[in-house]
Formats: sequence, structure tokens, C-alpha cells
Amino acid sequence: MGIDLSFKSPGARFNVRCAAIIKHEGHILCDNERGVDFSFLPGGRIKRGELSADALQRELSEELNAEIVVRKPLIVAESFFSLGSERFHELAFYFEVSRPKNIPFVLDKDCHRHDEGDSSFFFRWVETSPDAMAQVDLKPGPLHKHFVDLPKAPLHVILEE
Repeated sequence: MGIDLSFKSPGARFNVRCAAIIKHEGHILCDNERGVDFSFLPGGRIKRGELSADALQRELSEELNAEIVVRKPLIVAESFFSLGSERFHELAFYFEVSRPKNIPFVLDKDCHRHDEGDSSFFFRWVETSPDAMAQVDLKPGPLHKHFVDLPKAPLHVILEE
């Protein structure tokens, strides 16, 4: 398969990413990496020559050991943010995805774990009420309102954090 669409230069990085909005009973599935103090949605980098929906299917197969159905694209986000000493420019495609049958709906504990190289990841369901979302450091923060109420039509947003 091709190389990740991630390019690094001194102090900066450009990423092309896909992510899954997986909602179930008023909750959203969040991915967390051990040692990292924020959450993100399941997904990963798109590879050169790969369609974004295909990349999401591949990533969730790797991360969740799940075959998924990508329903529809909901958000395209151009994000500019800093992480540590790096400045990021990220293009991300967010898709609505059905809950994988093998991922249990359990609250207040991990519902799935997986390791990738030296990194360890765990997944949890987070309530999507505005109050609950305000208590979670789910990145990117400006998209919380769209995770609570999914857009009716594809949405393009530019985020400067």
C-alpha cells in the first residue's frame, strides 16, 4: 500500500486523515492513546492513492477488528493547531459510521483496546450532550456541536486552534 499522507518539515506537519463518527444511544465512540491527555475519533491517515472511505474501512479494521459500513461523509475539516512543539495543518474527512457489532456498548470503562507498535489505545463511549461534551477534551473541540447534532448535509469547516 502507499505511504501515509503526512509530510513533516522542521516544526510543522501536514496530515490527511479520515475519522468515524460512531454514535449509539446518545454517545459517541472516542479513541484515546495511553500517555496522551486528549481524545479523538477513531480513524487514521489516508495513504497515497487511497479513497478516504476506503482508508476509514482499513483503519477501523486495524483498530477495532471490525468490518464497518461507511454511511456518508459529514464533515471536511481544515485544521490548524499546535501539538507540543509542532504546528499542524490537517485535512480531515469525518464519516458517519454504524456501530460495529463487535464493539460493546458499555459505559464508564474501556469497550475495546489495541496496540500499534509501541503505542496502546483504548476506546470509550462518551455522552454527546453539550454538558458532557464540555467535560471531555475531544479534539478538535470546535466540532463538538456537530458531533452532538450531526449535520444534515456535508459541511466544510476551517478550524484555527
